Amino acid sequence: MTDPASSTAPAPLPLLTRIIGVITSPKATFHNIVAVPRPVGVLFVVATIIGVGSIAPQFTEKGRVAALETQMQFMERIGQPMTPEAQAAAEARSHSVPLRLIGLAGTYIFVPVMALVFAAIYWVAFNTVLGGTASFKQVLAVVTHSQVIGALGMLAALPISLSTGKMTPTGPFNLGALAPGLEPGTLTAFLGSISVFSLWGLFVTAIGLGVLYKAEQHEHCDHDHRNFPVDHVRRCLGLGQIHDVVVLVNK
Repeated sequence: MTDPASSTAPAPLPLLTRIIGVITSPKATFHNIVAVPRPVGVLFVVATIIGVGSIAPQFTEKGRVAALETQMQFMERIGQPMTPEAQAAAEARSHSVPLRLIGLAGTYIFVPVMALVFAAIYWVAFNTVLGGTASFKQVLAVVTHSQVIGALGMLAALPISLSTGKMTPTGPFNLGALAPGLEPGTLTAFLGSISVFSLWGLFVTAIGLGVLYKAEQHEHCDHDHRNFPVDHVRRCLGLGQIHDVVVLVNK
């Protein structure tokens, strides 16, 4: 027997349309994404952009040196400064093209794992706290499409990284640029650690989750309302849709 919901599901938007739509019109695009969740294709595109964007500067001398300095500074921050022998070994490894390509391949593992982790957190939190029943695939589709914003930030930063050889975790587009006159210190370090594209990505994720669970609320509150069980009312109220309950009473 054919599921009625599946017969009324809209046709999925093409991959490129979804990628552009998340940037230009996220709310309208997410209505289609949550109805027909397809997380794999966009996840591959995002991982490719982030991987290439991360590794490309290292094929320039400035980028290679900057990556090496970043590695040494990180070791110093965690209290394990590199010895001269370790620095020499790191210098030799920084010239290895195969190691750079291995780093690129690792992006296809790291990005999907992070998407799965965040999707699991959102799925458990919203389904438990709000009593929702969204599928994990729907939440994963929201997360993976929101990652397009981070990939966009990588593309925007790539020309600057290639020309200057500077590589930072947040890229050149961070809140530190809003306070150029501040003396170096805790505040400037904090602002410099916040990427504008990360904030944008969180905002887009919130839009996607809002679209997903709001659509689900309407679906639950409209389903089999003629019987009007107590649990049905409690679920609608718990999801904040008091207006939907009032409409059902008047019917």
